[in-house]
Amino acid sequence: MADFEGNNRETLEDDFCLLEDSDLEGDVDERFYELPILSPKAKAKIPVDYNKALKYVDRKEAGLEDVLRDHALHLLPAKTLFRFKTVSRRWDQWISSPLFAHRQTTYFKNVSGLFCQVADHSPSFISFSQDAYGMPDPSLSFLPEPVKVRSSCNGLVCCQGIEEDTYYICSPVTKEWKKLPRPNLYHGAKAAVVLAFEPYLLNFNESYELVCAVTFSDYPVVYFEIYSSRSSSWRVSDTICYELDGSGLHDGGYYMKGVVHWESSSGVILAFGLRDEQYGFLSLPANDEGYGNGALAMKHGELCYIQPRYQDNVCTINIHGNMDMSLKSVINLPYDAGSTFGVCRALGFINGDILILGLGTMVISYRVKEQKVELISQHEVGACTRYIPYVNSLVSVRHPLIRDRGLIV
Repeated sequence: MADFEGNNRETLEDDFCLLEDSDLEGDVDERFYELPILSPKAKAKIPVDYNKALKYVDRKEAGLEDVLRDHALHLLPAKTLFRFKTVSRRWDQWISSPLFAHRQTTYFKNVSGLFCQVADHSPSFISFSQDAYGMPDPSLSFLPEPVKVRSSCNGLVCCQGIEEDTYYICSPVTKEWKKLPRPNLYHGAKAAVVLAFEPYLLNFNESYELVCAVTFSDYPVVYFEIYSSRSSSWRVSDTICYELDGSGLHDGGYYMKGVVHWESSSGVILAFGLRDEQYGFLSLPANDEGYGNGALAMKHGELCYIQPRYQDNVCTINIHGNMDMSLKSVINLPYDAGSTFGVCRALGFINGDILILGLGTMVISYRVKEQKVELISQHEVGACTRYIPYVNSLVSVRHPLIRDRGLIV
């Protein structure tokens, strides 16, 4: 055994050796010297004791710039990052890198604002922070035709053309877009369509799916048609829902953790799993005022249903959760929202405890812990028909490692 270990050490020392500075020709980056450089089949000038190799490492302390680059930049929203590109040429190169854009898309998940759209008007964007969140063209005029914003997920936005009901997937920050082929079934202008996109750090192909619950007025069934960016095609799932009259499905939906949810006017939530393509139902809480002003949302990582209720012109917000959608908490708004501002609509939660509400032509935020109300926006043209939450990420519609010239970097 001792002879075997000795022979192995001699072989290693013959095959690899530590190069000195004089062996390196040309300009070399400073980081090139941080580790000992081993050259195969080179004549050893100094015998290397691999048990003491760490003494050759230059233990330079990381500078502030490196710490920010490696641990902070990817946690910031797109608008802030575009401003930081002006700090220096190196920062511009870092932030413009496709690899950095993929990393930021993976880590930055904060809801940054709402796409809203009034009937017969172009989309607009309500930013939760004008300094931090934004995009160059909130009206999405870079698309080839006027559109309606239908769904959004982790920075990608699904739009539907007004003229021909064509679907587009776009990134509002980069202005990249893709026109989808026509589906096999007829969806119509008010299709119950939901975009599903889950970025992963080790999955560089930004794949997404567009799921539509297709209904027909003459048949009380629901078909599920799915577009996959992997195959660039539509397919109709073998799963068919016979228990629900599809005419009552709302045109909006909510995606969370591999499951698409649609609220219905019949008092249930239709849930469809993308992995096994099976469906199920969750009961909606009773609502004497009728359904339509509530919203599905995520609160502290769990699915919940936000339900505004009125009593004596006072609005309270009921939060329902768990599989039975039981009542979890009640939020009392600190003023007469019902009589002062009109209809109260739940729009969602952000950062776990900030409730977003639509009150007539106004959008407000309510910080539950501090019991503090803030005005976010007020529309002059009337109440919006749709509010779509949006995450301000650098996501690319194309493969993140492919540049304009088709080169992989």
